[in-house]
Amino acid sequence: MAEPRAISQIFDSHLRELRMRRAAKRMEDNGVSFIIKRCLEDAVDRILDVNRRFETVYLVADFDLRAEFLSKLPQNKHPQNLYFADKINQLSEPADLILCLLTLHNQDNPPDDIAHMSSCLKEDGLFIAALFGGDTLTELRQSLYKTDDEVLGGTTPRVFPMITHTQAAPLLTRAGLNLPVVDMDRFMVKYSQLEKLISDLRDIGATNILLNRSSKNLTRKYYDRLNSNYQDMFSENKKLSASFEILWLTGWAPHHSQQKPLKPGSAKMRLADALNPKRKS
Repeated sequence: MAEPRAISQIFDSHLRELRMRRAAKRMEDNGVSFIIKRCLEDAVDRILDVNRRFETVYLVADFDLRAEFLSKLPQNKHPQNLYFADKINQLSEPADLILCLLTLHNQDNPPDDIAHMSSCLKEDGLFIAALFGGDTLTELRQSLYKTDDEVLGGTTPRVFPMITHTQAAPLLTRAGLNLPVVDMDRFMVKYSQLEKLISDLRDIGATNILLNRSSKNLTRKYYDRLNSNYQDMFSENKKLSASFEILWLTGWAPHHSQQKPLKPGSAKMRLADALNPKRKS
């Protein structure tokens, strides 16, 4: 019997817990982050595209967003049971819909996490996940690399390994989900100060929680150089550019009613004829 595959630990789970507690407190004081609001609105739009009322729903996230989610969802679409889980292994009840918001990108093993959630779906149940994609904060990352080289003499672990668009689709099929779809929401935010960007990241617990991060505190010299590099490379009209990319993963638990691809060789028309209907033989 094959031994279980060892999973590399990428993130500091204890620090993650502390950062999420801090973010939850900031949310209580300042309200829900604009990034989370954007995700909730997009998630609701996707749910409304489906002509169905999902009766048992799991909201998997780092924060309990059930009240905000229901406030955006029309009353006639409210589920009978809406459960919250801040850890993926907490799912227990079979669900019609699992909505996973902005948490997969800070987990050590997203493929198995998606597979576990898919196993908790009822037949023909829907899985929707949002996570930060590979082009998120590319400006900040490049500024960090440059500053590390200049101040520290080499790069240090500061940036999460992120899933790209091309890597995302196979995760859905690997988990046994049908009709997989991956699309993305890309948007740019302009900041007057670097401190404001960092504050927004703290609001959602998205600062450095890498296990192998440097133990050294950032000095004023480092921060000033980082700010200068960011300004030099990615500012316009004295505003810093920050790119965000949110990947949306959608898939369905198998059911006999779902569309199935045609068998190879069963087409009624050649592709060339379909593309060139006036072509003479």
